[in-house]
Order: sequence, then C-alpha cells, then structure tokens
Amino acid sequence: MTGLVQKLMRTVLWLFVGLLVLGACQTERDRLMRENYPGYPAVVQQAIDRGALMRGMTHEQVFLALGEPLCKKTIQPNEKPIEVWLYPPAGRDPCLVADTRVYFEDGVVSRWK
Repeated sequence: MTGLVQKLMRTVLWLFVGLLVLGACQTERDRLMRENYPGYPAVVQQAIDRGALMRGMTHEQVFLALGEPLCKKTIQPNEKPIEVWLYPPAGRDPCLVADTRVYFEDGVVSRWK
C-alpha cells in the first residue's frame, strides 16, 4: 500500500509542476501577444495565428506560433553555430525524437523539418 501511495503522490506532484509550467508559459505568451504581436507585420501575425513557420521569424515569434520547445540544442556542422528547437511527438523524449525541428541562424529561422 505504501508503494501505491508514493506513486500517487509523485503523480500528483508532477501534475502540479506541469500545471505551474504551463501557467507560466501561458502568462508569458499572453504578455507577448498583448505587447509585441500588434507590431509584427501582417504576414507574421497570420503565420502565428495559423501555428505556421516562416523564414526570418525570431525566437519570440516561433514561441508564439508553436509554443515552448521541449528541448533546445546547438549544433555546429560548419564554423557557425545553429540553434535547434525540438517539438516531439506526445510521450517521447524531445531530445531524441522530434516531429518538428526549427533551425535558427543569427537569431532567426533559417529552415525547419
């Protein structure tokens, strides 16, 4: 019985932590939508509204379009570092398996898969 109670308590704790993280992200997204979104070009606003990507989008604009990535890493295939944001399929390790990879060069989207 003690093992079951411990598992239940751990599950409740993780759910609580998850809700806190989601709440903080939503608050940040709401603030950015209120303060910065109106100043974006119409084509960027439309992409954000559709949850779509465009070359040249900033980190903030991708965050508004797709949400917070579950994993970020930097690769360096040549001399220049490239930041990669990974969006995984549900229930998978985001750093190993990703449905969507967004590549940033010089702070803006250069490509995605």
